[in-house]
Amino acid sequence: MRENDKLLYKTLKTLLNERLSETEAQSLKDEGFEVKNPTRKTAVMVALYKKAAAGDLSAIKELRSIVSEKEPEKTGGVRAVTIIDDLSGQTF
Repeated sequence: MRENDKLLYKTLKTLLNERLSETEAQSLKDEGFEVKNPTRKTAVMVALYKKAAAGDLSAIKELRSIVSEKEPEKTGGVRAVTIIDDLSGQTF
């Protein structure tokens, strides 16, 4: 990793780990998200979740990617693939 990339990575990590202000934390609570010690990372993940819940395919894929990063440790490194034919009968 180049020096600039390292600096950007460290800066972003620092920003994401900062606690949310009381106003921002209250906004999450008002939306129904009860989170202890909310950080900017929490806010980003909630925003990503909301987009995925609204049907944004790229957000769904990103959430799946994030969640599955930890799964191989639990399953011994084997990940199952499920193929869903939700396009049958459609013409393109």
